[in-house]
Formats: sequence, structure tokens, C-alpha cells
Amino acid sequence: MKYIFFMVGLAGLPVLSCQLYGQTANEQINYLSISDPINVQKKAYQLTWSSHPDASLYKQEYLAVGDRFPKYKSMVMIDFVLTAATVDQAVSAKIHELETLKTTNPTVNFTILSNKATCEKMIDCLIGQTAPDDRNSVVERTVFRFKSVKAKTGQQGMLLFAVSTRAYGKDVDPFLIQLKTDKPILVKAVAQFSLPEIRLPKS
Repeated sequence: MKYIFFMVGLAGLPVLSCQLYGQTANEQINYLSISDPINVQKKAYQLTWSSHPDASLYKQEYLAVGDRFPKYKSMVMIDFVLTAATVDQAVSAKIHELETLKTTNPTVNFTILSNKATCEKMIDCLIGQTAPDDRNSVVERTVFRFKSVKAKTGQQGMLLFAVSTRAYGKDVDPFLIQLKTDKPILVKAVAQFSLPEIRLPKS
């Protein structure tokens, strides 16, 4: 199964993609000069995959020790795109994408959260896929955090920080039951995470 999350172009916002599936390439270039590992909820995540598909977009994905693509249990994603678009525009594009996905996958559910003090927004998203063979069923919960920032070199851009968690097969139902009580925990962790300063490669 493949889930592809992407920001459609909106008001000058370049494509900002979050591909939540096992990567085919094993590129591990730290384009954004972010200190490794990244620690979230007392778990250390190491840079596992990165991409710089065009001049404006940088993507980095991190897995905990023992996790591997494509069947990871948790992943941290950091995307940075050079753009003058606002957080509201970025979130609106994401919502449009999720609403479109929902027309073919009724399990799509999401909540939008705002932090007026920091001018940030978050999306807490849950997507599931049931397979004929229950062993291949999967549920994925991702908390996205959007913030407009400037790289150390002065370029304006959109920073996306996200944490994704997954369960497979027989673990799906316990995952969903636990989520009923644990739902705010990941949201708080993502919201309080100290976002890294972005340092782009020299051209």
C-alpha cells in the first residue's frame, strides 16, 4: 500500500510532498544541516532518506533504530520549500488534498489546530486501508505542523515538521483503541518540538 501526501500548487506554493511509504532510493544527504538524531517522545530518529527533487524543495525522513521502509512503525519528516506562501495557504492546499482523498477512502479523518501565538497550524490526520487479507491492513496517523520560516541565509520558506505512526494487521484494532486515550499526546509532542534552524546548501 502507498499513501502519497502532497501539497498541490496554490497561490505560488510549489509542490510540497510528504511521501509516506518505503523509499526506493537510500539517499541520506543532510541537505538542511539538521543535527542528527532527532528526539521525539524520548525516541531517537536517524536520517534514513532525503531528496532535493527541484531547486525549491528539500525533504528528509527519519526512522528509529530497528524500523525500516516500507513497514515502519514511526517516522519523522522535515520538509522545507522556498516559497512566499502563507501557512493558511499551505494548510488550505493540504485540506483540499485530504478532502479529495476522502471521496475514495472514507476512512480519512483529520482535525485542524491553530496556534495564534506562533502563527502556526497543525493537521492531525488518520487514514486506514482494509485489505482482503487482514494481515495487509494498515492504519496511519500523522500530525503535521506548518510554520513559515526563514533559512539562515535569509530565504523565505515553509517548514513542515511531521510525525507519522502506523499499525499493521492484528495490531490495527489495538492501535485505534489506544488512540482514543493517547490522541493528545503526539499532538502535544509535535507542537512543543523545538524546530531546527534551516541551513540550505551553498549554491
